[in-house]
Amino acid sequence: MCMAIRKIVTIPDPVLRVKAKKVSSVGEEEKKLAQDLLDTLKVAKDPEGAGIAATQIGVSKKMCVVRNFFPDPAKNGEYAYEDYVLINPKIGSASKETEIDYEGCLSVPNTYGKVERYKKIKVDALDISGERIKIKAQDFFARTIQHEIDHLEGILFTDRVIGNVLTEQEMDVMYAEEEK
Repeated sequence: MCMAIRKIVTIPDPVLRVKAKKVSSVGEEEKKLAQDLLDTLKVAKDPEGAGIAATQIGVSKKMCVVRNFFPDPAKNGEYAYEDYVLINPKIGSASKETEIDYEGCLSVPNTYGKVERYKKIKVDALDISGERIKIKAQDFFARTIQHEIDHLEGILFTDRVIGNVLTEQEMDVMYAEEEK
């Protein structure tokens, strides 16, 4: 099967500000879209993506792919990941505890900023088979899911940034300073 890599839409494209349409049933069209999202995310480098929403490839459907990273004991603690296709994802509950950390976005190139997100969430969604799933997520995985759900609501992370936004070069300088 050949990979279908789609162009990632970037600001100021108006599709990024549209609230995506709910998926009424999971058919061949949705399965193809899910595969396109997986393929597109797989090749997203520099920066590498942690998730992608259908709106980011110009499709107004409540679908996204989120990546759960974990240390791989077989690879000396290097990170591996598992991809999840979420259809009509909704946060069912969230912790009172939040954390503030930097985010970036494939649709907002060369821009980073601190965003406050829930530390732990429970998400209800459909998987690619149309089966209802519930996911408990925390830390970076929870942040990724919240970021992608925002995309499906027409919200960009820059709408939530606390303080200034930084370029990639400014981030590199900041991290270099921290390592000293």
